[in-house]
Amino acid sequence: MAAAANPAPAVAVPPQSLCPDRVSILPTTARLVPLEGVMQEILFVVEEAEDGSFRASAAAAAIHTEADTLEELHREIRDAVVCHFDPGQAPPLIRLHHVRQELLAL
Repeated sequence: MAAAANPAPAVAVPPQSLCPDRVSILPTTARLVPLEGVMQEILFVVEEAEDGSFRASAAAAAIHTEADTLEELHREIRDAVVCHFDPGQAPPLIRLHHVRQELLAL
């Protein structure tokens, strides 16, 4: 019997507002299951750029960000999620799916 694979790491979203200059940003829906109208989790695809920096895009929302290190990227993702959703509507968890490309020569 095969062992279950470990799920991708989740990053908690801080409750405080990181977006004080919020304009009218409408919340988007995602393919993830909402609980009482509030999305519980949002998925980001993370890729490393050729220069070593990192890019992240939400799978089901128009949220994109980038940073030089993974630590900075985590902060940028949290900030982008909080700014994207109306107060109290941001999902409490952010799941990161890291994609890595390799090139093998024969």
